[in-house]
Amino acid sequence: MSGHISDLVGQKEFRVYSDEQVRKKALEYEILGDFDLVRYVPPGPVAQAFILETLKTAVIMGPLGGGKTTACAFKRIYAATLAPICKHPVDGKPTRMCRWIVLRDTFRSAEKTVLESWKQWFPKTYPGSSWTGGNDRPVTHTLRFIGKDGIRIEAITEFAGLNENDIETLMKGREYSGVWLNELDTHAEGALDDAEQRVGRYPMKSIMLDADAPRRGFVIGDMNAPTLDNWTYGCLVKNRGPGRAFHEQPSGRSNEAENRFNLEPDYYDRIVQNQDEHFVRRMVDNQFGYSRAGKPVLETFDRRIHVATREIGFFPELELVIGIDISMNTLNPAASFKQVHAPGRICNMDELYLGHGVGAARFGEALKNRVEERYPNARSIRIFMDPAAQYGADKEGGQLTAMETIAMIMGLPVLIPAGGSNELGMRLDAQKAELRGYLEPNTTLLICPVRCPLTVEAYEGKYRFKRKPEKSSFEYEEKPEKTHPHSDIMDADQYGILGIRGKVGSLRAAAGLDKLPGTSRPTPWGGQGGGSGGSFDVHKVGC
Repeated sequence: MSGHISDLVGQKEFRVYSDEQVRKKALEYEILGDFDLVRYVPPGPVAQAFILETLKTAVIMGPLGGGKTTACAFKRIYAATLAPICKHPVDGKPTRMCRWIVLRDTFRSAEKTVLESWKQWFPKTYPGSSWTGGNDRPVTHTLRFIGKDGIRIEAITEFAGLNENDIETLMKGREYSGVWLNELDTHAEGALDDAEQRVGRYPMKSIMLDADAPRRGFVIGDMNAPTLDNWTYGCLVKNRGPGRAFHEQPSGRSNEAENRFNLEPDYYDRIVQNQDEHFVRRMVDNQFGYSRAGKPVLETFDRRIHVATREIGFFPELELVIGIDISMNTLNPAASFKQVHAPGRICNMDELYLGHGVGAARFGEALKNRVEERYPNARSIRIFMDPAAQYGADKEGGQLTAMETIAMIMGLPVLIPAGGSNELGMRLDAQKAELRGYLEPNTTLLICPVRCPLTVEAYEGKYRFKRKPEKSSFEYEEKPEKTHPHSDIMDADQYGILGIRGKVGSLRAAAGLDKLPGTSRPTPWGGQGGGSGGSFDVHKVGC
């Protein structure tokens, strides 16, 4: 974090005036006072990056008390300093002009929340401003101040409620520079799309000093972390398109927590008292919450730690490991592609899931095609499969097991991890150990966000324990719910991890006895050094 927000608003194409010169300009323009940006300090680096974001759409998600609302207010002010210079319709003097609208579900809720926060910084009597509306009627607050470049700025901000309208209907016939969707997750699905289509239309070209200058349009939003079922997860995390930025503040309980200098030392300690973990996860730790229909199996997963910021590269010189859940009973096979990157980090680089009704032969062909297309230079490949894949065929009738079918198509042996054990507890412990990491930094599981979207969703909560309907709201089934494709992807992931670490290595890691591979100490593989030891039976192959 650096300095005050006043240090951020100078425009390179104009001379930057001293504070005394700005005050003189304010008097010249008959503005009662200059805009006091010095009073605001961004709550932290994430909020500051959000304020300075140059993409059309920017959303900030953070815990209670993280300063999100105020950051949005000042992002709206910062955007005013980027507005085109116009010949003001009233006095003809050069003025940067912009108009924004702030939207909530109803104006009454806006008046009690976002408008109250706005007035803490910009009250009705703010020097150089005008205020209309209120008392259950939409409010328009016009701020007039001098920018750091010495040019007058007029920032019109409207506060309104959608009530029974949608955004397109409410904004029809109105021209805006920007839209602020307060509590974004409470708006209807498609709100971002609708808002993006209605901005960048103010001011009129006819009053701009340079008619060819861009009229930049902005859409901003703020929210606490919603559940995975909320529409914002899909458009901001799973399938975030170009022109959209998503800024996530750290947990309020972390060392990097933002806005702590404005909060009491025990602020979050008091919040978490008597609250269930679902509330704490979302409102304090700033993680997408699981659906009320179930509880995440892997609760220690944190997308900010375990998901890469970009696509994970493939290294041909490193072994490619493929974990497969063949799911012959339900015909939902899945595969997880992995490599081990120094100093022992397992990287999930890819996944394969074709949908329901897929047999071993069809899946084997798809698996072979995936390897040939994306990993043709792999020097070594090992395949680990669900132990159940070695059973179920009519040998007397000449049928092949799923394992034998995959092995034949791939032209590679298929191995059974963990000595043939398929114990669920051991598999879950192996995953949890990878999430926890080892004794050295940067050794925790890492997932590619580009090629492993189902894996990310599963870790984040779609792989879950189903709530018991007849019990209290805090009781769940003992086994993960079979939710295709997420449970299938997780099974494949578990077989891949056990194949890499081995049964002994995974058990040691789960017990906290893991050591860094590449040394003479015990390792997560269950052997010595960085060898490929482990407890899988290399004789149990499918060919």
